[in-house]
Amino acid sequence: MSDSVDPLWQRYEISVQELLAAMDPSAQVVHNQKVRGRLSMADRQVDVLARGTVVGIEVTVAVECKRHRRILDIGAVDQFIGKVLDLSADKGILYSYSGFTDNAVTRAINARNPHILTVAVETPEELTGLLGVPGYPAELSWQEVPPQWIEELRSDAFERFLRTGEWNKFWS
Repeated sequence: MSDSVDPLWQRYEISVQELLAAMDPSAQVVHNQKVRGRLSMADRQVDVLARGTVVGIEVTVAVECKRHRRILDIGAVDQFIGKVLDLSADKGILYSYSGFTDNAVTRAINARNPHILTVAVETPEELTGLLGVPGYPAELSWQEVPPQWIEELRSDAFERFLRTGEWNKFWS
């Protein structure tokens, strides 16, 4: 179940938009956009849409920010891949407030055309004692495949992801 009636979801989306805009001030990074689907011919809502030039090539990145109580599974990644394809975006970034299952992370890592990056937001230490309270994220530490944390999104690694679609959570 999503927290769609809670204004925290909107602050979450805006925080992601601001983070991505700060990573590349020359890019156009906008919140809550409607884009006509190339395949569906329907207007599709996108939480954050980034457009810019990387090494002379125009790149469009569709970003979704999921603030669910449960970790996202492989179906959520498949659904996002379908949306990115419909939008004709070059890349996709899927943020999850509550993390991803191992299968979801593996599916995203192996996605090609479009390349997908999953980013799990780390649970702040002051909240770990409140697990199970509605609105707080699920425990992430049990995952066999560690999620790709926001802290790993160094600008050079992120630029490489945008340019080539390659992402390695072990880059230093």
